Amino acid sequence: MKKFNGMESKLIIDALDCYITQVEKDILELEKDGKRCIFAPGFYTDISNDLKDKIRSMTKNKSQTKYEH
Repeated sequence: MKKFNGMESKLIIDALDCYITQVEKDILELEKDGKRCIFAPGFYTDISNDLKDKIRSMTKNKSQTKYEH
């Protein structure tokens, strides 16, 4: 299986952070308006932490990239 390089990994994690920030904000806004979301605040943050770990495990180490041409 091909692994992500550092730039690809950073791009995915940055996009995930942006998405999670917006979703968590939306959930809090719903609650502020008296509505209930099926996901509690913090749910997406917890899931994203697991995803980030998975992305990092699928990313080449710096030592792996310097020998590739």
